[in-house]
Amino acid sequence: MSIETSSLADGSSFDAAERRRRAELAKPMSSAPMKYNDDGSVAWDDMWDSFCMLASAGGPPHRGAMLWPDEGADADDPTYRQATQEIIRGVFLVSGLRARPDKPGWIAVECPTDSMADWIARQGVQENVFMRSEGNRFFVPCGSQWTTEGEIKNVITVVAKTTHYWADHIPADAKTALAVEESLLRLAASLKRLFGRKRSSGVTPGSKP
Repeated sequence: MSIETSSLADGSSFDAAERRRRAELAKPMSSAPMKYNDDGSVAWDDMWDSFCMLASAGGPPHRGAMLWPDEGADADDPTYRQATQEIIRGVFLVSGLRARPDKPGWIAVECPTDSMADWIARQGVQENVFMRSEGNRFFVPCGSQWTTEGEIKNVITVVAKTTHYWADHIPADAKTALAVEESLLRLAASLKRLFGRKRSSGVTPGSKP
């Protein structure tokens, strides 16, 4: 038996290949060059062919420092409105998800399920873009002095990366498990509210009013 065949037999060659693959995925994602349409708008949906490993899976975070929302921004400021509109446009182009302005410093993105919104928000934080979720929406930050090539691109890149992994790499059974957990949490919250109302009315749970 040759050395090469022996290595395949004991799995060492496979392990080495897997280590090389993981090492490649763990490399920081190089900054994709900006691409533009004929009308001068950014072609967000034509900027990435692949993504590096998620920070939660061992890859490097997208940013070196956390990107925070500018909650003190003036929502009527033209530069803030421009940043908001560009993030909303970019989010739709890279994910197909609809977004809209929320409170100053935040943009709300609607997902099909609560579990998807929660997962993406948690992944975003680990990529050093501060995000949060509420129900079936996750919220991305926005700021009045943000540039297209800087912070705006950071937000859209992280949305592109996390939604790509959710759609193409999270197994269906894992999504089902998250959905079941989501349903149980909603049921527990409903029961807590119901029992809270009964206690406030002086009725003991399980007894007749």
